[in-house]
Amino acid sequence: MSDSIHILVVAAHPDDAELALGGGIAAWVKAGLRVTVACCSVSEGSPELAARRRQAAQDAAAILGYQLLWVVPGDERQVENIPEYRLVGLFDELVREVRPDLVISHWDGDSHGDHRRVAYAIAASARTWPDVALLQFGPNEHRAPSYGQFTSTVFVPMSEYIDRKTTALAAYSYEGQGYRPLDTAGVALRNRALGTQCGVEACEGLRLVRVVASTRGARGLARLLTDL
Repeated sequence: MSDSIHILVVAAHPDDAELALGGGIAAWVKAGLRVTVACCSVSEGSPELAARRRQAAQDAAAILGYQLLWVVPGDERQVENIPEYRLVGLFDELVREVRPDLVISHWDGDSHGDHRRVAYAIAASARTWPDVALLQFGPNEHRAPSYGQFTSTVFVPMSEYIDRKTTALAAYSYEGQGYRPLDTAGVALRNRALGTQCGVEACEGLRLVRVVASTRGARGLARLLTDL
């Protein structure tokens, strides 16, 4: 049954999952797959804004239909302030607890240091879960030098979910946020441009890192690819 398939997305910050996979997440949830997004850092400079960002993440989760988890509940540190060995241990514990069939996280070639740290720690943790398929999503910032270096090998059609993805991203636009406004129009254009590579109106891209035949990860990946 498709509802037995569980996808875990591990993101350095709130909004990373929505930017990279908001449409795919909505499509998977509609298809009956279970999706959990685990965030590593709130990425805000004050307790007030941290609380606001946590609420934004809850709002986005409700819009897209995924379960939200915090890798380190109540910890306001940036990812760069968490020792990498500690991140690896946290991911070991997370995967043991959540028991996903697939894990999707950052690309290790991303320009953002926090994203790379999460990618390296996920790869190290993967030694303990060979029966789980591992995929990566590329840089979320199209103005970063590494954006054009990421090559998708798995394409996720999401044409009918562009508006829902945009709505989820809008939850992160609030007064006092310490970052420039999200370019939601640019995100939609990038999804449409990627869609031209595979003959659909719009899609999101992933890179397959590892899947072992005849494991639950292989079965989960097959279901992900056929249930959309």
